[in-house]
Amino acid sequence: MIYSIKDIPEYKNKAVDWFASKWGIPKKEYEKSFAEALSTDEPLPQWYLALNENGDIVGGCGLIENDFVDRTDLKPYICAVFVEPKYRMQRIAFLLLLNARRHAAELGFEKLYLCTDHTSFYERCGWKHIGFGTQHSGDISRIYEAETFRECELEDMGGFFAKRLSGYENQMLVNVEGCKDGYKIMAENVPDNTEKLLDLGCGTGLELDEIFKLHPNISVTGIDLSNEMLGELKRKHGNKKLDLRCENYFDSDLGIEIFDCAVSFQTMHHFSHNEKLVLYKKLYNSLKSGGIYIEGDYMAKSQFEEDFYFAENRRLRGKQNIPDGQFCHYDTPCTVENQIKLLVAAGFSDVKQIFKQGNTVILIAQK
Repeated sequence: MIYSIKDIPEYKNKAVDWFASKWGIPKKEYEKSFAEALSTDEPLPQWYLALNENGDIVGGCGLIENDFVDRTDLKPYICAVFVEPKYRMQRIAFLLLLNARRHAAELGFEKLYLCTDHTSFYERCGWKHIGFGTQHSGDISRIYEAETFRECELEDMGGFFAKRLSGYENQMLVNVEGCKDGYKIMAENVPDNTEKLLDLGCGTGLELDEIFKLHPNISVTGIDLSNEMLGELKRKHGNKKLDLRCENYFDSDLGIEIFDCAVSFQTMHHFSHNEKLVLYKKLYNSLKSGGIYIEGDYMAKSQFEEDFYFAENRRLRGKQNIPDGQFCHYDTPCTVENQIKLLVAAGFSDVKQIFKQGNTVILIAQK
């Protein structure tokens, strides 16, 4: 998890030692900055720590007035971004930067800056290279800029997608890595003998566009919260065998041993483990013996990333007084490992990953 030092002041000395050991800067510099962060009501400085499940520091960064560079016309600067080697490739640095950008907006800043000699990492994290600066040591650093962003007001799930209907298909096909190919892979794995298909969160039917190419006579039950999206699906495929339901699929009667195959694409990453487990058990019962469930979804790269988004969801729901059980749009992706565990716990066997592109993963589960 990621914390501000103001929320865990007991970590002050440990954090000072940790940052000093990573960057070779005298401890007194960090001691002064951390003491100021804990004692002042001013927006700067700020310090953030990434802790693992044992409470060990595995990453961190700061938000300061200037990072020893001559571009004093710019502020504030992200500084001292570091993740322990063992914990890299888990998106921890990305999440530290994301958290800092959100918090900086709360502090009243519109933009953040950083100086570094890296040439691609920050671009991948959404930062823009704007020039160069000279550090106190005389070294030249690349200067990056990123806008801060206000935390979102959580929207009702059905309303969220209804508002975005006009640009939805382009967003999924062009901007979400893995979707365009993923729809085709999903269709190719629908068994040839499938007569009845269940599509959970069918939306406008992007996966069905591909499935109907290979299975034109298939009978589809599609469930989605958005009437508007179901209307677009019916417009595209009104000549197909469609039973479309504008319902919450957690409450839908899926029946017993009705379907040969079930699919979902980019819909399950909005729900908790417990919610999904209950749904998967119901889904399992709705499939005929030997039936399969194919899930394409946005999945987290690490447990750290999964925990971060679930914690943010809880924080936002609490802050915005959203009651339990109300479905609001916020991404809470699970790791592939956790998704597989949930499907196995629901009764599925031989659960395997068949596709991964970016954060888009496809799993197949056999009944």
